[in-house]
Amino acid sequence: AEGLRMGLPENVHRLRVTDGHSVEQVSEATKVPVPVLSAIENGRVNVPPPVLKALSAHFGIPVRDLLK
Repeated sequence: AEGLRMGLPENVHRLRVTDGHSVEQVSEATKVPVPVLSAIENGRVNVPPPVLKALSAHFGIPVRDLLK
C-alpha cells in the first residue's frame, strides 16, 4: 500500500514533467525556491499551505488533487 505522503511528490513531478517544465521554471512561476521544490518532489519536506496554494494555482488543479 502506498504511504499517505506519496501523492504530493509524485503529482508535482508528474505535472511538471507533463508541462515540459524544469524545476527552475516552476520555481520562477511560483516563487517557491528550487531547493524546496526539489525537496517536495523527493518527499523530504512538510509543505506549508502557501506553497501548496502556489503549486495548485500554477498547475491549475485543486490542492486536494495535488495531495491524492
